[in-house]
Amino acid sequence: MSTVSDAARASAERALESRTSGRRVIVVSTIGNALEWFDFMVYSFFAVIIAKLYFPTTSPTVSMLATWGTFGVGFITRPLGGIVLGAIADRAGRKSALTLTISLMALGIAIIAFSPTYEAIGIGAPILMLLGRLLQGFSTGGEVGCATALLVEYAPRNRRGYYGSYQMVAQATAMLCGSLFGAVLTRSLSPEHLISFGWRIPFIAGLLIVPIGLQLRRKLDESPAFVEKSRERQLSNSPILDAATQHWVPVAAGLGLTVFATVGTYIFLLYMPTHATRTLHLPLTDTLVSSSISSICYLVLCPFVGAWSDRIGRKKLMATSLILTIVTAYPIFAFMTAHPSLLSLIAGQGLLTVIFSVHQGCYPAFVSELLPASVRSTGISVSYNLGVMIFGGFAPAIVQWFTMTTGDPLSICYYVMFGAGVGLLTLIPLRDRYSDVLR
Repeated sequence: MSTVSDAARASAERALESRTSGRRVIVVSTIGNALEWFDFMVYSFFAVIIAKLYFPTTSPTVSMLATWGTFGVGFITRPLGGIVLGAIADRAGRKSALTLTISLMALGIAIIAFSPTYEAIGIGAPILMLLGRLLQGFSTGGEVGCATALLVEYAPRNRRGYYGSYQMVAQATAMLCGSLFGAVLTRSLSPEHLISFGWRIPFIAGLLIVPIGLQLRRKLDESPAFVEKSRERQLSNSPILDAATQHWVPVAAGLGLTVFATVGTYIFLLYMPTHATRTLHLPLTDTLVSSSISSICYLVLCPFVGAWSDRIGRKKLMATSLILTIVTAYPIFAFMTAHPSLLSLIAGQGLLTVIFSVHQGCYPAFVSELLPASVRSTGISVSYNLGVMIFGGFAPAIVQWFTMTTGDPLSICYYVMFGAGVGLLTLIPLRDRYSDVLR
């Protein structure tokens, strides 16, 4: 009897320890990942001000194109960061790579936060801004693959969708904090103070949180899947080569699914404030309020959808989201354009975000399940960052240029429909592996 009781007690303690470790990984990954994305995204919310301070020209449109171009250039280093840091994660461990990413991000944040303006140092100002963006891009390039692999590998078999969805929760938290910072600053500071120093406050706040993020990640336990592969000596000696030669099909599939994931993120949640101010002529404060509400919807829905996908599968939910986006994007943008107001913006942006959340709640786990643990971080990093660089990073500049060239304020919705179409065509032939044992 005593032996049975001791065994039951030991089993209960192991189960409790497993749940506690899982919650710790979710919290640490989410906090650290949100910190990475917060400063990366704040740039977009203050793009109009940055354009005036660092890219002054006689044409406001040209200044905005230069600003969004610099935003996009930061994405050029993302695939490189994904390859280098993803390979580190697959060879040295997820923990080591995640600690390195946040350190590099801190350097990029500091450069942007304290760079003098064009008026003070001339051409050196946009060069410094570009350097900060390149460092941010390299760091963030490794963040997604490493953090997603860690979350999914820590998850119980029937909870991978829920755990993986916290990758999206981290991004939504960053978007929400950025929107709230912007809304509070634009309401509490005069335009002069906002331009002179107010826009720097969110970057400095992010920089102050870096030591906390570093400390949390140093205490993080390594992924059980990585530990098992290491113990069995099944780690890849060349994860980059193996991902490119032995696992190129799932990497390519991840790239196709990332097209909609990145187009939706950067149009629905990041570019909308600029679109609403320049095309719909709404106040910046209203656009930030709407973005905050949309981020809350995204934040709440992604874990719910992730948990739902653990029960019924991910593919059918993702397909539903993609089809609904293709069908509803045009009428929603047409409605917002014909009736520009805070309420119509909240309704339109909110509905698009809700539909998008159904895809994103499933996306991290679905892509992770396509790849084995030996190349999971590298494979996710490569497919995700190539997709983001090509279709997401330059999305604001593409939409801005297309709208200016055609004069059609609805140009933005065509790009959204294109991204959803690519995602749907990629998804159709793939098998849903939500009930499989994670390799």
